[in-house]
Amino acid sequence: MALPITLEFDKIKHLPSKGRLNLRIVMLTRFYRNGQTTHVTDLYRELVRQGHEVLLILTQLHDPEYSRWLRQTKVRYITTSNPARIEGYIAKYLPHPHIIHNHSSHTLSVAAALSQLLGIPSVTTVHYLSFRPINLLAKQKAIILISPEMRQVFGRLPANTYVVENGVPIPYPKPVKPWRRKALFLAQATEDKQSNFRSMTESLLAWGWEVSSAGTWRHDKITCHKWVNDVSPLLQEANLVIGTGRAVREAMAWGTPAWVLGAYSDGLVTPENVAELETTNFSGRSSKKAFARDEAALYLENPSPKELHALGEFGHRYASKHFSIQNMAKELFDIYEECIFKCSRKTKPRQE
Repeated sequence: MALPITLEFDKIKHLPSKGRLNLRIVMLTRFYRNGQTTHVTDLYRELVRQGHEVLLILTQLHDPEYSRWLRQTKVRYITTSNPARIEGYIAKYLPHPHIIHNHSSHTLSVAAALSQLLGIPSVTTVHYLSFRPINLLAKQKAIILISPEMRQVFGRLPANTYVVENGVPIPYPKPVKPWRRKALFLAQATEDKQSNFRSMTESLLAWGWEVSSAGTWRHDKITCHKWVNDVSPLLQEANLVIGTGRAVREAMAWGTPAWVLGAYSDGLVTPENVAELETTNFSGRSSKKAFARDEAALYLENPSPKELHALGEFGHRYASKHFSIQNMAKELFDIYEECIFKCSRKTKPRQE
């Protein structure tokens, strides 16, 4: 009988080790059905698992189904973007917070206003190269970038800057799955991705693969799951994942080979190219090439189960070492701690 699979933040909850701070964190983002929102809610759950208290401010949330899912997963959230109203909610649900962590350009001004109202530091994670306006970041105590590429592109920013790559929950033990030609698109199909997605889909279908999608990619000959709040069951079944960014990290965590495909195609993630592709957050920007059917055919027309299994094994090992959400949360904690003690606020976080 297969062992039940446990994600990192589903393990037995524990408090931080003696001497570490137990923080109260206000987290902000705007709601989108995308990997950024998933990242924020996963980070919320991991910080809570590590003993911290978190209140999520999720603006522009007009989705009853997703709201119900947040309540079911015990995520404490409010949806207003009015700083004065937020201050009242914080006084009720998270009194005397220590720090604000913002994740969206759309909520950056709200984070800055709250920081001033509450007299606590605010930090912002920049998730996209298109993040604007940059000048508002000057009001942040720290700026967190998610890839080395971002540091190079943005150059000097108006606050202390750190690179902390996005983490994902790592399933334990590594999932064991039977070999089948079963591929999963895990992506939002924006206009610039449509051509590549169509070419890959039709190639896989011609080569005898069963193809499905979770997200917004649609094709009349594949199974479309639409948006899925918990993609774990789909990842447990897939033998190939197609996407970018978080989707690639999740695939590797689940021991599944990943093909980096969005507006560009960087191909299969391998031990030889993983460091280069990680630098650009598995975006496809490492090569900036269009999808090439001939190249994909080398690996996927007559796939070797042994070789793809080996790639899955490698991916799980690499993700466990480099993409663990547990380790990412600890890196963020160190930044929080530094900002708090640099802040002039008189009230200090309590010691456990």
